[in-house]
Amino acid sequence: MINVLEVPYKSIEVEIAEHEVQIISEGNKITFVTENGELKEGVVTGFKGSKADKVEVEIIPSGAGHKEIWKVTDLVEGSLKLVEDEG
Repeated sequence: MINVLEVPYKSIEVEIAEHEVQIISEGNKITFVTENGELKEGVVTGFKGSKADKVEVEIIPSGAGHKEIWKVTDLVEGSLKLVEDEG
């Protein structure tokens, strides 16, 4: 499970290392690993839930035409990262 610290409007604050926080917002391209070992990459289209341990991340996976919703409890700790745009 990733450690969500805060759930501000249209974003989440995620602990990526001890005393290091990253903000993930709608429209960001992210990557993460599920508890089943599946690597996912896509664009964040929204967040559901207001409690840090109940948040769900809604993405459109790269190359897909559908949305997927993932609970933060189903993501491997430390695996949620922003993908930097190339170019």
